[in-house]
Amino acid sequence: MIRKLHSFGLAAALAFCSSIHADDTVQHLNYNIDLSDVGISPDEVAQVDSLLQSFVDDQKLNSVVGFVAKDGNVVYHKAFGLKDVESKLPATVDDYYILMSQTKAVTTVAFMTLVEQGLVSIHDPVSKYFPEIPDDVVTKVNEDGTYETRPVETPMTFVHLMTHTSGLGAGLVRDIRRAQHKGSDAPAGFGGKIPDEVPSGQHSGGGNPDAKYLEEEMLALSEYPLGFDPGTRWNYHVSSNMLGYLIERISGKTLQEYVKKTVLNPLGMDDSDWYYEPEALERYVKAYRSVDGKLEPGSNMYSEGTVSEQQTYAEGAIGLNGPIADYAKFCQMLLNKGTFNGSRILKAETVELMTMINRLPDDSGAESGFQFGLGFELHEEKKPAPVVSDSAFAWGGMLGTAYTIDPENNLVVLFYANMYGLESLYPKFIAQAYEMVGMEGPEADAPEVVLEEGGRGAFSAIVTEDASLPGMTIYRPKDLAPFGGSEKLPILLWGNGACVNTTQEHKLFLNEIASHGYVILGVGLLDRLDLRDELSDQRTVSSQLVQALDWILEENETAGSVFYCKVDPEQVAAMGMSCGGLQAIEISGDPRIQTTVVCNSGVLKNPSPMRGMPSLRKDALKAYHGPVLYLMGGPSDIAYNNAMDDYALVEHVPIVMTNLDVGHGGTYSEPHGGEYSTVALAWLDWQLKGKLEASKMFLGEDSQLARDPDWTIETKNFE
Repeated sequence: MIRKLHSFGLAAALAFCSSIHADDTVQHLNYNIDLSDVGISPDEVAQVDSLLQSFVDDQKLNSVVGFVAKDGNVVYHKAFGLKDVESKLPATVDDYYILMSQTKAVTTVAFMTLVEQGLVSIHDPVSKYFPEIPDDVVTKVNEDGTYETRPVETPMTFVHLMTHTSGLGAGLVRDIRRAQHKGSDAPAGFGGKIPDEVPSGQHSGGGNPDAKYLEEEMLALSEYPLGFDPGTRWNYHVSSNMLGYLIERISGKTLQEYVKKTVLNPLGMDDSDWYYEPEALERYVKAYRSVDGKLEPGSNMYSEGTVSEQQTYAEGAIGLNGPIADYAKFCQMLLNKGTFNGSRILKAETVELMTMINRLPDDSGAESGFQFGLGFELHEEKKPAPVVSDSAFAWGGMLGTAYTIDPENNLVVLFYANMYGLESLYPKFIAQAYEMVGMEGPEADAPEVVLEEGGRGAFSAIVTEDASLPGMTIYRPKDLAPFGGSEKLPILLWGNGACVNTTQEHKLFLNEIASHGYVILGVGLLDRLDLRDELSDQRTVSSQLVQALDWILEENETAGSVFYCKVDPEQVAAMGMSCGGLQAIEISGDPRIQTTVVCNSGVLKNPSPMRGMPSLRKDALKAYHGPVLYLMGGPSDIAYNNAMDDYALVEHVPIVMTNLDVGHGGTYSEPHGGEYSTVALAWLDWQLKGKLEASKMFLGEDSQLARDPDWTIETKNFE
C-alpha cells in the first residue's frame, strides 16, 4: 500500500521530496540562538516548562527531558525532576536514558547501509543468508506441546523483518512455548519476571538472559515454526533482533561494532551505546513506576546490565542507551534525508523508501490507521497530535521515550522519561511543542470505533477517546441527544484483566453495556483496541479510574462538552475483571461510587507477588458501602476461592455471588459479551437506573439465575 502522493508517480514524488530540503540541510544542531529571532516568546516556553513540571509535581514520573529543534535550531532542551528520588539528585539534559525500542530504528538504518553497499536487497529472502530460518507455519498445537505445520506461502524477506510482519515467535508459537514450559515472552518489569541476577546487557522477554551472544537467541528462535505467513500480520518486536543478527552475518562484524562504525560514530553520538564502563552508571536516570499517584522504585536491571564485565550480548530490538541530545542527531540526520555532522549515512532516496511507503496489509491486525514503513511508524492517518503533518514518522521506547520527525515542518521533537507503565504523556508534550514553535493545527475529531453494529441496546454505541483524558477508552451511545432531561447516563469505571493498558479482551462486553445507555471509562489506549504490543501490556493503576471519574464529572459541568448535563453524577459503578477487579475494589471506598461489580476476581489472602497488581488485603472489603455483585466463572476460575472467601467475609452490605462455569476467561469475547453482559446489565439497571424489574434476575428462590441450570447464585444482607 503506497502512502498518498497525490498526482505524482512514486519516482517523481521521491525526486521532488529529495529537493525540498536540498538547501536547508544542517550539519550541526544550533544551540546558540536567540529565541526571539525565531519568533518564540518566553511565555510560550514557559507553557512547555509548566506542562513538564506538572508531570513531575503530579508524580506521574520522576524526571523528564524535552527536546525540540526547528530548522536545525534547538529551541527547547530542558530537564525536570529528580534522576534519583531517594538521593534527591536533580535531572539534567545529559542524563542517560534506557532507549528500549528506539534501538530498532538505529538497527534498521544500519541494515540499509548494507543495502546501499549492494551486499543485500530488502526483497532478498532471509534464507539466502540464514538457511536455518523457518519455512513452515504452525497450524495446530497439541496439549503435550507437539504441533502441526504447513509450508509458508511466501518466503520471509528483509522487508518482513523491518516491518515486524515476519511471523517469528508469533501466534500459536506462544502456545508451543507455554506447553514446553518456556514461560512468558513479556519483557522483565512489564509483566515478565525480573531475573534474580542482573543479566549482561539488555535482553528481550522470553529468551535466555544468560545468552552471551545474540546468535544463541536467534538460533533458538529459528527452531520454532512461524506463527503466520510473512507479510500477512503485524507482530511487534523480535523481528528486529533477527535483523540485527543478519547484520552480523552479512557484515562479518558484531552488531555493536557495525552500528557504531556506520551510524553512531559518524553522527557524533558519542554517549550512545549498548555498554559502558562502571562509572557511567552514575549518569543513568533511575527507573520508577507511579502507583496510585505515588512514585515507587522500579528495577534498574536495564541500566545495571550495561556496565557488566561481559559486554558481548547486543540486540537489534533493545539495548541502546544515552542522552536525548545524542538521539536528536540521529533524528536530524533522517530529517536531512541521510546526512549530518559532515557524514552521509544514507542516500535521500533510501530515507524516503523507509518513511514514505506503508508496508502493512490492510488486514494486518494492527489498529485502524496504524501504518509502518521500514523501521518507523508513519503518521499520515494516525498521529500523536492533530497538528503533526502527514509526512511525519516516529517511534519510541516502552520505558517512556518517544520522538517525532516531521519533514513538512522541518522539526524534530523528543521526549524522554524512564518509567515502568508510564501513562500516555507524550501527546500533551508534542501538542504544546508545536504550539510553541507557532504551529497550531485544527482540533481533530475524536476517533470513533463501531463494534457489532453498535450493540443490541436502544442506543447505538461507539468506542472513542478524548485528548483531555489520556490513557482511557470511552464506550458510550453515539447519539447523546436523548440524555440530559429525565434520563441521564450512569457512569461505569472499568479496569482490565492483568491491569493491562487496553480494553481489547472486554470490548464486546463493554460495548454491549454502553448500547443500553451507559458511559464507560475503561483504562487503556484506544489505539490498542485491536493491537496487542508492549504498550498495551503495560500495567495500569487504580488511580486512573478515580481520575477518569473526576474528569467526566467536570465535563458534565462544562458548557460545550459532549457530556454537558448528560451524566448522572450520583450513579457510579466501579467494575473490573481479574486484576482490574482488584482495581475496582481498591477505589470502592470513594463516596461517589454506589455499587461495585467484581468480575473473575477476589482479594487474595496474601498480597500478590505479581508486580503491578493492587496489593490488597481482606480489610479492603470494608470499603464497600453499596451493594456488590461478583460475576465469576465457577470452580475452574482461578479467582474462585478468593471470591468465595470475599463473599463469606462481607456482612455489612448487600452482596450477590454468581457463577457460570466458564473459567477465568468469562464470556467477554463472545458476541455482545455473552451471558455475562446480560447479568451485568440487569444488575446495573437495578442499582443505577432503579429498575426494580431487573432485580428479579437476582432476588428470591425463584430468581432468573436460580432457575437457570447453568448458573449458581448466592445472596445475603438484603432486607
